[in-house]
Amino acid sequence: MLQRTLREKVLLAITSITGSAVFPLFIVSINDGDVAHMMVNLLGVTLMAGTFLGVWYTRNVQLYSKIVTIFIFITIMISVYIKGISLIFWLYPAIIASFYLIPPLSALLLSLTLILISCSLTYNQFDSFTFTRVVITLILTIICTFVFSTYIEKENKKFIENEKFNHLRNKILELIACSAKLPDVLHAIVDALENENPDAICSILLLDKTETRLTLGAAPSLPDFYNQAIDGLLIGQGVGSCGTSAYTGKKVIVLDIATHPHWTQWSELTKKANLTTCWSEPIINNRGKVIGTFAIYFKKQTSPTEKDFRLIEQFVSLSRIAIEREKADQLIWHQANFDHLTQLPNRSLVNEYLSNIIKRAKRENTQFTIAILDIDNFKDVNDSLGHSAGDALLVETAKRIKDTLRDSDIIARIGGDEFIFVLTNTNGVQNIEVVGNKILTALAKPYLFEEKKIYCTASIGVAIYPNDADNINELLRNADHAMYGAKAKGRNAIHYFTENIRTEFLKRIQLIQDLRIAVKKQQFFLVYQPIENLKNNKIYKAEALIHWQHPEKGLISPLDFIPIAEETGLIIEISEWVFQQVLQDLKLWRGAYCENLQISINTSPVQYKNHGKQILNWVEQLKLHNIPTHALIIEITENLLMEDQDEVVNIIADIRRQGVVVAIDDFGTGYCSFSYLKNFTIDYIKIDQSFVKNMSSDNNDMAICEAIIVMADKLNIEVIAEGIETAQQRQLLATAGCTFGQGYLLAKPLLKKDFEQLLISANNEKSEF
Repeated sequence: MLQRTLREKVLLAITSITGSAVFPLFIVSINDGDVAHMMVNLLGVTLMAGTFLGVWYTRNVQLYSKIVTIFIFITIMISVYIKGISLIFWLYPAIIASFYLIPPLSALLLSLTLILISCSLTYNQFDSFTFTRVVITLILTIICTFVFSTYIEKENKKFIENEKFNHLRNKILELIACSAKLPDVLHAIVDALENENPDAICSILLLDKTETRLTLGAAPSLPDFYNQAIDGLLIGQGVGSCGTSAYTGKKVIVLDIATHPHWTQWSELTKKANLTTCWSEPIINNRGKVIGTFAIYFKKQTSPTEKDFRLIEQFVSLSRIAIEREKADQLIWHQANFDHLTQLPNRSLVNEYLSNIIKRAKRENTQFTIAILDIDNFKDVNDSLGHSAGDALLVETAKRIKDTLRDSDIIARIGGDEFIFVLTNTNGVQNIEVVGNKILTALAKPYLFEEKKIYCTASIGVAIYPNDADNINELLRNADHAMYGAKAKGRNAIHYFTENIRTEFLKRIQLIQDLRIAVKKQQFFLVYQPIENLKNNKIYKAEALIHWQHPEKGLISPLDFIPIAEETGLIIEISEWVFQQVLQDLKLWRGAYCENLQISINTSPVQYKNHGKQILNWVEQLKLHNIPTHALIIEITENLLMEDQDEVVNIIADIRRQGVVVAIDDFGTGYCSFSYLKNFTIDYIKIDQSFVKNMSSDNNDMAICEAIIVMADKLNIEVIAEGIETAQQRQLLATAGCTFGQGYLLAKPLLKKDFEQLLISANNEKSEF
């Protein structure tokens, strides 16, 4: 629908009302046969109708307003001349209408003229009192209408200006809402103000990231040489208008640039650009920080008015919105594409990079390498030292990798403790190997956290384009498979993708799925391997060993599924199942066959991470079932003991105080020194079967076993030898002072019913504990 101005609406209203009011008078004059009235009224109706139609279609308000006003005044003067004082009342609406139709000053002059002529024509028809009263009321009408119309015109002008600015503002806000580029928005702001004030030359400068310099945002009307000179302006007190404004956060008005001390350094430059006056307003964000300046230059000396200040503030506000929107968009993009901790690209952005790299590699027929790096045992750092240490480790790892790579290479963190790096223009495995080994060497160096040294290694999986795959998803998947291959090789290694890795990886995934089902459906069973007292051949100890009977794949070795159970956390549920079975069997066997029976259970390092909650709960359950706590032997790994973590030490000390027996399994295979044992109170050491297997009377294995036995005896620790398979091994160990033995020579792992029969036959008399 057509939007009409206020003046159009007023003129249309006056002509339609006046025409409607005069038309009945025209009919009456016809009935009365008054030719003079009839002609005047007909002229009035015709002119009002013509004006209404003219304004409606042409919208030429000024022309028709003048025509109507002059016609009304002339008509009234003629009517008064003909009819005298009987039509003097028409002066009042004519005067009022004139102030709506034409400018107030013109209406005032015409109205005074109308009154003067009309009163001259009729003064002799009034008595002196009535004449005076008519003149006074007409003058009061003129004064009141003049004041009111002046006010209305002023408000209307202000309204038009606001409407115009609102239109400009809406256009600029629309650009901002549509995420237009910041330079385009700032140019639109500058153009809008310069159109509003043709004498003004505008400039918007932005504070840079260092918050010490101003960079060019938009200044299309300033000369190029001037813009180049002020781009990168160092802010400070007395540094021009903009530099001072940005530094102080206050508006700076310089009326004469040539003489002002702030502009001394740039006087020649401003003279060349023909600039005389500069007003500068700081652009301040919602947090009160200066983010730029808005400057207006004039070629002639110009002082700002209140209107100028209001206008500048409005355009400064628009500039602030545009700049903050740009910063917000940049922040959102950065948060969406970069890792918040290491500030490296994330998976989303690296996929975009890879897409471009693949296109270029196809076009140029080149190859590149994708490598996925995973920090070994990162979870242990988090669990033992806390997430702050883990975060510090990730940040330092990212830095070390980045420092090792070339500028043309790409590094990203894709989640957790996994990083991806892309090596461009790699020619052959040798180059990849060199870079990979540099990274492994850099990461193997100690990390310092709160004056503690942390040692970590990494496993790297490599996939090469196009040999191993020709698309992003397959390359990443194959590099991931290769990384798990590096883990399987013993970690701290580089591994390249092969089809065998894919097969092994798929098997591993299937095994994890099967293991979850096994835990849910309890597809496990226990066997008990007796532990014999080598001095009296009695059996009152046994180790509980878990086996997995897969419904389709048959018997699966603990060596295959226990490491996966530890990685996935399923070891907690599996260990709980083992303990519940042992708890039932202990209660039955100690009551019926062997009152001093002890069963050992292997524990995982995972069980010691949550303050040993599960193991401490086992102690409580033993007490609840009236089973002596020393009936349970907890086997721990040598490496767990080596970690010397306060949490682990406290848990072991706690369960020993409550009577639980603790044994170190596979002793001698780790990195532990014998001296570590002096810091812990341990009940048993289990010599690893690798020492027992090749033992003879005069070899090193025998010497090591004897040393372990002697050391343990000095520390009041008893020894259990694993893997005894020959009578000679048994004899040598017994002679060396080893108290207990375990192995196929003595007894194979037995099912529950078979071990029960062994207890019945081997313990006819109760053994002394």
